[in-house]
Amino acid sequence: MVQLRTIFAALMLMVLVTALAFYNTSAINQIGTQLLTRLEKDETNREQSSIRTLLMKNVGESVINKAENHQRQRQNSLSRLNQNASRDIKDIQKRQHAQLSQEAFQDKCPQRRNITLEDIEMKQLPNDLYKLAPEVFDQFPKTFLEGYSNPCWVQGGEQIRCLPKLFLAGVAKCGTTDLYLKVASHPHIIHAKEKEPSWWTRNRYDRKQGEHKPVGSFFGYLHEFDKLANKMRNHQDTDAEVQKLITVDGSPSTFWDNVFWRKYVSPECTKGPTYVIADVIRAILPKTKIIAIFRNPTDRLYSDYMFTGGRARTPQTFHEHVLKSTASFDSCLESGGNLRSCIYKNFNGQHGHVGHDHLVMLMKGLYSVHAREWLYAFPREQLMFIRFEDWYSKCKQILPEIYSFLELDSLMSTQIDKICAKKNPTKKKNSKGPMLNATRTILNKFYQVSRQELAQITGDMNFLWDEWT
Repeated sequence: MVQLRTIFAALMLMVLVTALAFYNTSAINQIGTQLLTRLEKDETNREQSSIRTLLMKNVGESVINKAENHQRQRQNSLSRLNQNASRDIKDIQKRQHAQLSQEAFQDKCPQRRNITLEDIEMKQLPNDLYKLAPEVFDQFPKTFLEGYSNPCWVQGGEQIRCLPKLFLAGVAKCGTTDLYLKVASHPHIIHAKEKEPSWWTRNRYDRKQGEHKPVGSFFGYLHEFDKLANKMRNHQDTDAEVQKLITVDGSPSTFWDNVFWRKYVSPECTKGPTYVIADVIRAILPKTKIIAIFRNPTDRLYSDYMFTGGRARTPQTFHEHVLKSTASFDSCLESGGNLRSCIYKNFNGQHGHVGHDHLVMLMKGLYSVHAREWLYAFPREQLMFIRFEDWYSKCKQILPEIYSFLELDSLMSTQIDKICAKKNPTKKKNSKGPMLNATRTILNKFYQVSRQELAQITGDMNFLWDEWT
């Protein structure tokens, strides 16, 4: 076995030497990483010496030295990053704990307050809230149709328009698609045109400029729910079954993405926005309900990284990005920020969040901060939080609880069994093996404070994910 490992490593180094000869940096990095991993598993210097002797017969010593120096520099760099992360992780946790007790707003931001439909009608909205969604507040109906479960209204005398009764949110790679398809299997839930319109947080903005699109984009969003509107128009108002129907927006980003906040708030707000999308939705849809599904944040981050990348993404490259991102977040905390302000800190209104290098977004997994935004805007009884791990193991128990939460008719156990047995298709994953243990340790510690707070504010200790850490 030792000889096989030695031969494999030798072959890899020969390919690396060839790459060096042709100055192929990409090949050097990819093959070098594999060789480094292989050599780290060899326990004796004699094996490495054998590899070098074998190569000496085929290439010159200077070329070998060049390859070895390249790997030595890479290894030293990673070693320094690991040492810094190990030394600083306790400081990160300490600062996170300290900042949790601080008020969210320590600058001169206007004070946050709940908004009513009367405020909208009287046009007495706080400026920072109005600027988040002027196209909504300017065209929003004064009253909804009575007797219907879903918020709908008549526009122009005959056209029925609807907004969703349910926002099925959460975070990407937490099972949101499976949850959506199973929940929406209830006969009284009408699918939207798309599972993820992503309108509130993304598609109503010009992504390059961060500016609002034309006012008509709100009507574009309303068309997502035309299927329900058409059913209502084609049936008598007294039809009890139609009155029970609801529709749903299944965009995960609605829960956490407020990337363009800086363009629409008072300049005095330096530690984060006074109002977020949760406040807008609460103002116009005060009776809507929100379901959010969370996965162990460490595993979610790795799954998201591997899912969206190509062959170049490996456990090792993930480790490097995690080290850089945690260092970035730590720097924000050191400068006086708290978890909330560091999440919202960005650059020029783009996706330049602290702890986000376009490949690893730590802030998505700080569930407690996002949950607090919604809990501030909505009564607790209008929000439901589910664990990804429980959903897949206890679907038959949780699904009836969801229907009860949504005030829908109960289904027979045979119907629930059939829905939960469905295997919904998922996109092919980029499987490169498990996360490195060192990376898992860093992320578990980084997310520990947020996990503890999430368990506290939801009253569910399962959100500690103790079985996974």
